[in-house]
Amino acid sequence: MSVLVWTAFVLGLAGSVHCAGMCGPLMLALPLARGSRQADWLSAAAYQLGRVAVYAVLGLFFGLLGKGISVAGFQQALAVGGGALLVAGALFPVVLERGALRLPLLSHLTHWVQQRIGALLQVNSFSATAALGALNGLLPCGLVYAALAGAISTAEGWQGALFMAAFGAGTTPLLFLLMGSRSALSVAWRQRLRRLQPIALAAVGLWLIWRGLHLDLSLFESAVPKARLDCH
Repeated sequence: MSVLVWTAFVLGLAGSVHCAGMCGPLMLALPLARGSRQADWLSAAAYQLGRVAVYAVLGLFFGLLGKGISVAGFQQALAVGGGALLVAGALFPVVLERGALRLPLLSHLTHWVQQRIGALLQVNSFSATAALGALNGLLPCGLVYAALAGAISTAEGWQGALFMAAFGAGTTPLLFLLMGSRSALSVAWRQRLRRLQPIALAAVGLWLIWRGLHLDLSLFESAVPKARLDCH
């Protein structure tokens, strides 16, 4: 489990520059100024806490979904498929994100989230800032979709939640610094960090594929009761 957590954390850390580029303008537009730098940092913390909490809830849901697929007998295919999706996200991140946006349910959800964000941007409170962070976690993002592939491959609700929480924690340091300092990341640093994202995605994807191909199904098989013939 520790390997899984660190894997998710590194994935989030490497992908945080993507988050800074996509969500940076929104975070810098938040009404954080309340007369002190301490209040700004507390608001930044509230925002990140709301975002990571939503990631954990999504991980719980997709982990339970993966468990259902696993119980149906597709545990190995689930791990390999999740890894393949991560590798695809590394090679074709834009295609993955645009493909997801074509789903009607996701399109409606995105529209609803954008409306709620617009309303909350007018409210200056810690609770509103935390809610904005939570809503930000629901916005379309290819990196999050790739991380959810890792969460579903855990095939456990609590493991999926832990995976996504670790992923969210990995994205937090850079975004927290960006919000608290109220300054954008330099172009040079963005270019350096952006190179790490596809490498991290591909590495995690290949690890999940390896994990799936070498999965020991004996524990799973022993947990499933087998029909037996009783002689009377």
